[in-house]
This record gives sequence, structure tokens and C-alpha cells, in this order.
Amino acid sequence: MAQEDNSPWQYKSDSHSATGTADSTKRSGGAKSNARSTESVKWQASEYIEHPHGAGWYALLGLVTIALTVVVFFVTGHDYVATAIMAIVGVIVGVFAGHKPRQVEYEISDTGLSVGDKRYPYSDFKSFAVMHDEGLVSVNLFPLKRLMPPVSAYFAPTDEEKIVRVIGDYLPYEERKMDTIDRLSRRLRL
Repeated sequence: MAQEDNSPWQYKSDSHSATGTADSTKRSGGAKSNARSTESVKWQASEYIEHPHGAGWYALLGLVTIALTVVVFFVTGHDYVATAIMAIVGVIVGVFAGHKPRQVEYEISDTGLSVGDKRYPYSDFKSFAVMHDEGLVSVNLFPLKRLMPPVSAYFAPTDEEKIVRVIGDYLPYEERKMDTIDRLSRRLRL
């Protein structure tokens, strides 16, 4: 898929090294072979999708924050702490929305997923899914721990087969769609 020059998301493929491959369960849910892949896939991409925000977006955020703060003030019986927390949350959303994503190096290998200097071993996850969103593709690893958020990595559509093959040797594929929070986040362009 051709990428537009003005797209905020950038993908830079590094070298792809393969020292061996093995048959694996990709999306079929069938049995895996006992052989494990020693293939490694490396690439660079933004850590998240950047959505540019104009002055109108920040003005709307300010108005919504003020309205919610007033509502909380009256609903809670003039509770200043809850009112202050609502105002602080609005400021935090504005600051977070203004941050630019950094380019991160990703690697998927036989030991797990590396995101920059952070390593995520496969033993921390129960399954994975490939998500397609606005022409971009990401792999999401779903943790065994309840409070740990899923780990996501964006990549070029041309690398999907290699990435699914390597991860599929270690984790089962799970068909998933974007959850409510993700859909809301996309609509608000957070």
C-alpha cells in the first residue's frame, strides 16, 4: 500500500534476518509443529499513531473540561477535590495529545518482542491478534496479568506474514476487533 507523504506515521524497515523457519499455526487454530522458528524480524515505527490537533480541537477540549468540571462541582455537593481532579484530567489529556510519538525500534524473535530497550517475553502473554486500522497494521499481544495493558507494535502490511509466522510459533492467534475504548480514542483523535 502506498503511503502518503503527509502521513504522521512512518515505517522504516531494517534488515530481516532468517536463520531458519518452521511451519506454524498462523490463523487456522490448528496444531503447531514442535520445531520453533529462529527467524527475527526488525523494523522501526512510531510508538503510536499521531493525530494532529488544531486550535479548534484544544478549544473544544477546554470547553468540555470546563463543562464537566462545573457538573462535577454541583453533582458532588461542592467537592473541591473532585472538581480539581476533573480539571487536572483535562489538562493531562491536552498535554498528552500534544506529544509527538518517537521512532522506536521493534524486534520479534524467538525470545519475545522488543520495543526499544524494553523486552516482553512470550511467557507474559496468552495470545496475539493482528489489527487493521486506517490502513495501518499492528500486532497486539494480550497479557496473562489482568491489569497489564496489551502491547502493540505497528508495522508495514508487507511484514505481516513474517511477524505472524514468528509469533505464531509461540502464542496462539486470537481473532479480535478494536474494543470500545480504542474506537472512542480513534473518534476523538487522541
